Order: sequence, then structure tokens, then C-alpha cells
Amino acid sequence: MHSTRAGHRFIACLLLWAFLGAAIAYGQKSVGDEITEQLKLAERLQQQGEMIRANSALRQALGLTLEQLGAIYDSLGDLNQAETAYAAATEAKTDSDNALLGLGIVYLKKREFEKGIDTVKTLLAQKPYHATARHLLGKLYFGMGRMDAAIFELDEAARQAPQDNSVASTLALAYLRKGQLENARKTFQRLQTNLGESPQLHVFFGFSYRQTNFLDAAVEEFKRAVALNPNYPRAHYYLGLSYLSGEGRDKLTEAAAEFQAELRRDPNDYLSNYLLGLVYLSDRRLEEAARSLEIAQRLDPQKPDAPLFLGQAYALLGQEAKAVPLLERAIQLTPDPSRNQYQIANAHYLLAQALRRQGKMQEAAAQAALAAQYKAKSSKNEAERMQSYLKGEAAGADEISPGEAALKEGAVVIDRQALNEQERARLQKVEKVYARIAGNAYNRLAYWSAAQADFKRAARYFEQAAHWDAEIADVDYNAGLAYFKAEQFRQAVAPLERALKQQPDRVPARALLGLSYFFNEDYPRAVQQLAPLADRGIDDPQIMFALGLSVAHTGDRPRGEALLRRLLDKYPQSAEVHLAMGQLQAMQEDYAGAATEFSKALEINPTLPEAHYYSGLALLRRARFAEAAEAFRREIAHNSGHAKAHYHLGFSLIAMQQVEQGAKEFEETMRLDPAYMEPYYELGKIRLQQGQAEAAITLLEKAVQLDANKSYIYYQLSQAYRRAGRQEAAQQAMSRYSQLKSKERGTSH
Repeated sequence: MHSTRAGHRFIACLLLWAFLGAAIAYGQKSVGDEITEQLKLAERLQQQGEMIRANSALRQALGLTLEQLGAIYDSLGDLNQAETAYAAATEAKTDSDNALLGLGIVYLKKREFEKGIDTVKTLLAQKPYHATARHLLGKLYFGMGRMDAAIFELDEAARQAPQDNSVASTLALAYLRKGQLENARKTFQRLQTNLGESPQLHVFFGFSYRQTNFLDAAVEEFKRAVALNPNYPRAHYYLGLSYLSGEGRDKLTEAAAEFQAELRRDPNDYLSNYLLGLVYLSDRRLEEAARSLEIAQRLDPQKPDAPLFLGQAYALLGQEAKAVPLLERAIQLTPDPSRNQYQIANAHYLLAQALRRQGKMQEAAAQAALAAQYKAKSSKNEAERMQSYLKGEAAGADEISPGEAALKEGAVVIDRQALNEQERARLQKVEKVYARIAGNAYNRLAYWSAAQADFKRAARYFEQAAHWDAEIADVDYNAGLAYFKAEQFRQAVAPLERALKQQPDRVPARALLGLSYFFNEDYPRAVQQLAPLADRGIDDPQIMFALGLSVAHTGDRPRGEALLRRLLDKYPQSAEVHLAMGQLQAMQEDYAGAATEFSKALEINPTLPEAHYYSGLALLRRARFAEAAEAFRREIAHNSGHAKAHYHLGFSLIAMQQVEQGAKEFEETMRLDPAYMEPYYELGKIRLQQGQAEAAITLLEKAVQLDANKSYIYYQLSQAYRRAGRQEAAQQAMSRYSQLKSKERGTSH
């Protein structure tokens, strides 16, 4: 690993601050200053050899950087990256209040409420009087519809922060959702006392009441807003809409007057023109309806609602030539008829009537048939349909009547305004710098971990460094190398593949990738990577023994044996070569010869990785279970994370009737390698034999998920289902067993 180059990269990241200046910190300059100070402190402490304190300072800088990245991604609308950044920040620094809050907000926005609740509870367990966290927890419960829990948390947040108006707002909404009108009114009154009376506040109150169907209260609030400021934007519109929502036809005159007042303020308000047109149409004031709906259609020509009702108005006026293209346009603008069955049915019906009056009987019949088809799917009669439109429940009503989702979105704690292009570009520029700093910090932490031989941690840090800054020199190679040294060969493959793609002629990368394939038992790919190295004259014992075994596993055993024999002649004291020869002889079912080779390997190197494991396998094949178990234990003593050694130790113990000890080894195997099928199958069999049918089903179903083509799993699963009384599932599993068994017999011929 290139420590000098990494050190230069680390120092270089400090110079980025000169470019950023005061703009570096998103939201607050002091955060940028603190990150800079912590980076400089880490560098100084490293030079002084105080690595523990240097590590702490670097992690503090990293945590602050990731918090800023989380906030930036949240503002940019990239919630997945925001989640990644905040989650990493909670791990990087001990004091992670901001990261936990940010993560909770991201989960609220993603509607992943359970995750958000768990996150915020983590913070509250440390700081139970954190009012903002309590507020956020209430909002998460609100989002789930758990109003009792929301009210409890929000009430506590309001007690802790009585001047926090956002808490009071959310609490009032929760009371309304719960139907507790008086409690909501009292909370709104406290809010008004804090903020002072204003038309804006009364519009908010009225909107909240209307959305929760307290329509009389909504009308009162909108009237008060109008009284305070007759020109307050949309106040007349909301008052008119509330009249329609509550009284419908009985308040058409009052509603029309409010929409007209709104249009005097803003003649180009689409919704006021549209709803005024509907009011006139409902009252059969057809020419006035047509004028308002013409304006609405011109203001937003992509919505289907205005042309639909404008077409209806012209049809009722007997002006079919104008009605037909408008109704056709309404249908064209409704690409998904399921969006509103009764709207599309009405459009086809009106079009059929207009075409019939024009004498186009065949076309009219086709439209009438479509109208009948859609009408059958709609449960509303004509009067109810018009009332729905007047109330703002029709298609496209998201802008007329923000619904439940909009009300919940109003509960978001920190919801920044939409960015303009200039601000978006600035944040994207700053994000790149922060990402480079995060990448360099992770890269540095990875080197320090590797220096302490903590290769698992180093590998994870290198992977995170690559995530934030893929241009860091050798980061993929170093990640793969660290995974390889940690003997996590499966995880080593992906970064080594990326490294080799970047530098196809890099011999160490190809060798590590080939060996990783070999240890993953992906022998064809191992041959593909290692054979070119042998062709170039590289005869490293580890590479050659892996190549020889891989060649043998892919079907050419004579060639594999020849490669290993030549290697053994050249390196007679190589423990690795004797290990390979033993594996080859085991493949040929010469278990006695294999045991001899494994013994030679262990004589040369008693701690040779895998030697005790393969010796145990050879002993297991010869039914020498106690000796095999001892061999597996010795392998585990050198490498406690050797999943297959644990598995075969469990198998040996079961063979010696030590069932529960064997079961514990299977459980350890599953913990170490959750993708390894066999322990799930074997433990499932044990639980079935012990009469624990449900536990057996869980294990055997997991085995099927991991390998759906093994007949013997389905046989045991069918027995478990039958024991549990699930006869249909048992029959299906047995049928699958029979299919696979038949296929296996056919393959064996």
C-alpha cells in the first residue's frame, strides 16, 4: 500500500479550503472551520506519533464532513445518498446528534417510518430531553398514522420547548387528525399568541381545519384572514373552496363571490378560474361557465379537467363543433383511465351525445360503449360526480385540494425550500469538495488500520474511500488487498476486478484476483486469471498450486497434477505445494495419500492456513470423526472465522451423537457466512428430528432461498410442512423434490 502517496493526498485535502473560502460550510461557516482544524490536528498528531489522538481527530473531521454531505444531498433531493452520509457520520464520531436527526428526517421523507423511529430513539436514549428529537419522533408517528403516540411525543416536545412554533403546529395537526377539535384550537391559540395575529396564520389554521373536515372552523379562519387583508394571496380561493366542501350547491353564490374576489387580485389564477367555471356550470350559467373555463384551459393546456367541462358547457349550449375537439382533448390528456373512472366515462358519454347530434352514429356508438364500460367501474352518480369536482376531489385535484400526503409533508421538521439553479450548482460544487475530503479521510483511516494488521477494518475504510472519491490512487487495489489479507475472499473480488480493469497489466492485481476466485471455489475464473501469469514464467508457489488445483477442478486432472508435480520437484519443502497435492489426491478419492500430504504440509508449517481443514476433510471421508473434529478445531484455533471449518466440525460432532454441540457450530457457520446453504439444511434436519417443525421450516426455507436446485432440501422441507399441518405446501415441496430428483437421475446417465 502506498503510504507516501496517501500522505500527500491527505495533506492536499487541506489545501482545498483555500478554494472554498467562506462558502465551504453548508449552512454555517463554523463547521467548515472546525473540519479544517481537526484535519490539521490529525496531521500534526500523526507526525508526533500520537496515533490514537490523531485517529480521533480525523474521525471527528470525517463525521462533520459526512454530516454536511448528508445535509447537501437532502437539499439536492438525493435521499439515498443523504441516508448513506448520515449513517456513516453516526459511526465516524461519538457525538452524532446532528447525524441521527438528519438520518431520522431522511427516513421521514422516504416514508420509512420504522427506521426513523429506531434512529431517533437511539438519540433519545442518550439525551431524553432533546426537544428536536422528540418533535421528530412525533412526526414519524404522525406519518405512520399512530396519532396517540404522535400526540404523546409532540406534547412532551412542546413542554420542553414551549416557544417552538413548529412543534405547536404539528401537535395541532395531530389533534385534528385524532378529532380533538378543542385541543387543536387551544394549541393554535398559543401559536397565535407566540407569533401575533396575521392573515398567513389564519390561512394555515383554515387549511388545517379544511383538510381534517372541520369545515365550519375552516370557514371562520379564512374569513378572518380576508378581514385582516382582503388581498392576501389565495385566502378568497380557500374560503370559496371551503364553502363548496361544506355546503356544496347551497353555497354556490358565496363560493362564486370568493373566486371572483381572488380573480380580481390575480386574474391568471388557474384554480379560481376553473372552480368558478364549475360553479357556473353547476348553476347552468353556461356562457359564464364557458368564459371561465376557456381562461383556465389557456392557463394550463395540459390538464384534462378544464377541456372536459368546457366541452360539456358547449355541448349544453348546442355548439357541438366546439364541444367535440375539447372532449377529445380531455380524453387524450387522460392517458391512464383508471386515474378517474367517472371523469373519463363522462367525457366519452358527452362525446357520444355530441357526435350523435352531428349525425356520426357509428363514432357515437363507439364512444357510448366506452362510456358504459368506464361508468360500470365508477360507483358515483352524476350529482355525486359534480359535487366531487366542486369539492376538489376530481382528477388533478392535487393542486386544488392538497390531500393526506401533503398534510403529512407539512409535518417535516427541516424541509428546505426548492433550490434555484444557482444554489443547486453551488451545492453540487461544494458536494464534490466534501466528498473528496471524506474519501481522503477514509483512505487515511484505512492505512492506519492496515498498519495495525486490522485488515477487515482497513478493507471497509478503503471501500468507503472509494465510494466518496473513486479517483484516489490505488483505492480499489488496496481494498481488494486488505480483504484478501483478512481472508474475506468473496468481498475481495469486486474491488480487484475494478482495479484490474483500470490497469490490465498489473500483475499483483491479477494474481490476487485469481487467488480470490480460487479461494471462492470459482475455478474457471481462477484459471482465466492465473494461467497468463504461468505463461509469463511466474512460478510463485501459491499461484502455481492454485492454478494446478483450479485446472484439476475444471476437468483436466492430468494437467493439474503435472503442474503440481513440477512445482513439488522445484519446491519440495513448500508446505503450500504439499497442501495442494493433498487436495488433488482427495479429489481422486485417495484419502490416505491426501492425509499423508497434509501431514507433510503441517510438518513444514504447523500454522499453514487451510492445512488442518483439508486434513480434517480427509479424515472425515474415512469416517474418523474424532480425529477430523480435532483437525477442524486446530484450523479454527488459527482462524476463528473459517466458516467451513466450523461447519465440518459440527458435522463431525453430529456423527459422534453430540447433537447440540454440532448445532452450535452450524449456528456459528451461519453467522460467519450467511450465504452458505449447508448449515441451514443440516440444522433444519436436526430441528425436524427434534419435533420443532416451525423452526425446521424457517431454516429449510432459507436453504431453498440460497440454493433452489437441491432435491434433498425439498424432501426435508416437505416433511417439515407435513409435521406443521401445512399439507398443500408439503405437496408442493414434494412435487419439486420429484422434479429435481428426476432431473438428477437423467443427468447421471
